[in-house]
Amino acid sequence: MSKTNRRDFLIKSAPLVAAPFFLPIFSGSLMAGTIPQPSPAPDMQADWRYCEKCKSLFFDGFPQKGRCAAGGGHKAEGLVFQLPYGLPEIPKAQTNWRYCDKCEVMFFDGFPDKGRCPGGGGHNARGFVFRLPHDVAADGNNQNQWRYCGKCHGMFYDGYPSKGACPAGAGHSAAGFGFVLPHDLQQDYHVGARLNTDGWAPISGNMDIVAKPNGDYVFSGHMHNAGGLNIRYSLAATLVTPSGQSFGFGIHGHRIDGTETVFGRNRDHNWNDAKNDPRIAKNFAQLQRATLNWRLVATATITETIQNYVQNLGKETFLKMIQAANATPGAKLANFYMNFLIAL
Repeated sequence: MSKTNRRDFLIKSAPLVAAPFFLPIFSGSLMAGTIPQPSPAPDMQADWRYCEKCKSLFFDGFPQKGRCAAGGGHKAEGLVFQLPYGLPEIPKAQTNWRYCDKCEVMFFDGFPDKGRCPGGGGHNARGFVFRLPHDVAADGNNQNQWRYCGKCHGMFYDGYPSKGACPAGAGHSAAGFGFVLPHDLQQDYHVGARLNTDGWAPISGNMDIVAKPNGDYVFSGHMHNAGGLNIRYSLAATLVTPSGQSFGFGIHGHRIDGTETVFGRNRDHNWNDAKNDPRIAKNFAQLQRATLNWRLVATATITETIQNYVQNLGKETFLKMIQAANATPGAKLANFYMNFLIAL
């Protein structure tokens, strides 16, 4: 039996990036859930950025930064754009804008010719089909002067005298519509779930997670023991974004009394964990499309630490993360972060 304590385990196991987990979970009554959260209308993908080197619009949601026509990877600067996808074309919004999985820029895929890619040849479309607004009013959350380049077919910012670096040579050449792209559409993120177990360990309650753009968050909840036996329970929850970022929250082995306890009985547990995580601030826009995964385990006698329990959920979350990443541009796997916050 390993003598690694719980805190050491939490530190050593995060981030969980490669190996799936095969250890058993606690014995006892168990409930689990997966809750896809409602998306803004329309569906939006965040982490689109302006590259200060080539002036193109590129996807900044992966550790690798694609191929820049000015050399090396792209370098993000300025606003964080959230772009709508999966919608039909309308008079003031054009579809067929796609992510190129070679250079990671946004390009127009509506012609047989796929333009010029810094990664060689033409662009290669993957992922969502975006619908980008054009010829509408700009404001504090919608930036104008984005244009289609008639040489490379990419989207670039035309608001400076310099036209950046085009993979077809020299600077970009503006053609067609004047696009107005939405950015920084951030509000507080809130998600919750009802929790319960079945059988001999009837506990129930709820949990809530509220996060702010600056990384502040509150993980709170309530559990009640409606049965006769004293019960210890553990709860693990993860938020998994479409690009594979994951944030974890947990309660370990907390006791709530049943009717067998006569004196000093406490049948309820309330918690309110308020902290700050800079990773939430960095990836906040993606939380709007996160999926909540949770598992609640109750047992009369705890025979294992939360290590096995969390690892089991980690395995499932890892597989869900791969499925989510496969639906994103390029089907590339982003960093998978998990930081379980334990309250006894």
